[in-house]
Parts: sequence; C-alpha cells; structure tokens
Amino acid sequence: MNFLIVKTSSIGDVIQTFPVLEYLKKRYPDASIDWVIEKEYLNLVQAHPAVRRAIPFSSRTWRKALFPLSTWKEMREFTKRLRQENYDILFDLQGNTKSGLITALAKSKEKVGLGWKSVSEFPNFFATRSHIEIPESLQVQDRYLQVVQKFFADETPYTPQGAALQLTAEEEVCLASLVTQERPRIMVACGSRWSNKKLAEKTLEDLLQKIAQKENPYFYFIGGSPAEKIIADQLHSLFPQSSQSVGGLSFALWQALMREMDLVIAVDSAALALCGMTKTPSLSFFGPSLASVYKPLGDHHVAWQGTCPYGQKFTTRCPLLRTCKTGACLKSVSSDQLFHSVMNLIQFQSALH
Repeated sequence: MNFLIVKTSSIGDVIQTFPVLEYLKKRYPDASIDWVIEKEYLNLVQAHPAVRRAIPFSSRTWRKALFPLSTWKEMREFTKRLRQENYDILFDLQGNTKSGLITALAKSKEKVGLGWKSVSEFPNFFATRSHIEIPESLQVQDRYLQVVQKFFADETPYTPQGAALQLTAEEEVCLASLVTQERPRIMVACGSRWSNKKLAEKTLEDLLQKIAQKENPYFYFIGGSPAEKIIADQLHSLFPQSSQSVGGLSFALWQALMREMDLVIAVDSAALALCGMTKTPSLSFFGPSLASVYKPLGDHHVAWQGTCPYGQKFTTRCPLLRTCKTGACLKSVSSDQLFHSVMNLIQFQSALH
C-alpha cells in the first residue's frame, strides 16, 4: 500500500496530523507514505520517520509572484513530482480549495476527504470521492484520525504513542550541549503568531517568579521567531543563573530537547502540539481556543481555560481571535489566579520529579 497525505499547513495542525502516520504504519507496516506540505514546513515533515517523501508546495510564494516565468516552472515541477506516483489511497485532511486542487492533480485509486458539512471550503468536496463527516468539537488529533479510521470502518479506539523526529549528527551534539542541568528542567514556549493567544508579559514573568521560588528549576526559554527570541532573552535576564534563551532550533531538535524536560509550559501553539508527541508533561493556557479541542491527548497534559468576559461562545476557536482588541480571556488574568489554578489542577511536584 502507498498513501499520500495532503495537509499543507499550518505547523500546529500538521503536527496534530502525525498520529495518522502512526495509525497507517500500524495497520500496514510496509506502507509507503508521502506528504504534500508547504515548503516552509518541509523540514518538519521530512524529519518524521514514517514519511518516505515530502513534496514541497509553495502556494504563498506563488500567489505573490504569479506571473514570472520562474513561478510557472516551479508549479510545473511540483505537478510532475506529485504525479510521478500512482497512490492506492489519498487522504485530503486540509479540506480547503488549495488542498482540493492538489488532490485533483494527484493520481490515486481512491481519494478520501471531508464531508460537505466538514470541509472548510466547499470546492474541496468535489476533489474527493469518499467523504467523511467529522464533528467539529472533536479533539483535533481525533478529528484527523477518525477520517482515516472511518474510511477503513475501524471503530477500535486508537491511542497514538508519538514519534521521535530524526536528528542529524550535528543536532545530537547540540542537544548534548544544551542539556547540562540536573535540577528540574522547565521549557517555557509561550509564543504565538496571534497576540490574543499569549499571556500578558508581566503576568508570565510573575508566574515564573512564583514557580522559581517554589521549585528552584532551570528554565529553557524558547524563541521560535526573532520577535519571540527577544522575549525569551528578556525572560532569561530575570533568571541569569538558572536559565537559557534558546532560538533557531529545528523541529526535530526542539522536540528532542522537550523530551529532556520535566515540564513544558506553553500556550495553544506549535510548541504545545510538538510536546504532545512526547511523554513530557505539559501545562498550557487557553483563552480564544478550547483546550478540550486543542490540548494534547493524555492526562500528563493539563490545561487552564480562560473565559470570555464578554460572553462570546464558540465550539473550537473564538471568531474574534484575530480582531479582539483586549484579548481579555487571557490578558486580564493574574499570575496569582494562574499559579493557584495550576497547583490545584496538577500535582506540580509530581510533574517535576
């Protein structure tokens, strides 16, 4: 059996789709699995041990420069790569117009996608032959898994175990140089491309001070982007003798460093999704998105859910996520509230030791 997964973006959603690879490999141990992915996320998918071939797709670049000859050459090359294999089954797990175009171009005996009520953009429906309806309120990993399991008429509960992304020899050396502390290690990855998903900086600083006083940990502050690295450097300056500010990590190295942690503190982000592939406990904060949908699976992943002071209700993400001017569901919370909630939600000492 050979499969093609069409899931082009975004980082967090791609990571949340990785359990599908585990499931397919368990069902068909000798399966070959290819994946169509936005070029900027190519290294993430290439590092997964179950992926034979990652096929890069540069839609964002192409949209910005549609008319140059070089763009058309790249598009032609992509189509050639895509169609060089005749797949047994294609799973379109994106459900939008872009992925529908890719699905239509690909060669596959069976093309499986979301049902009419589940696709995010209706043209996608016409690119697939088998359609699976999935409740929007499902936990996001289960959502992708159920598309595949329902296609195979498999009602057996499946729990993904996570997979270690493949490190280069250079990354192995880098990992060893980063992990030098014997005391409890906490990774803090509270950056997000959406401001309203982040805690107020002062709240985060105060919360970390309280944790430091109680647990005396060593912090790893992660900067996933240049802007986040500035904040990581600022947090490091508060704990100069007991922390590192770390940036420029590949996804594989980032995940490997997570496995060396006693706890990961994050918001709804790619970092949290990446932690969900490990056995490391996580503590996460949610406001304009629901923890019941986006928190990683497992009792060792614990989430704090903020509430909207304006009474906004939603089933997955707040419709005002990108436009709310206050972000009060997270921004108005105090560090005391978070700290006491954290201590009540999980046995913090057990998570660290």
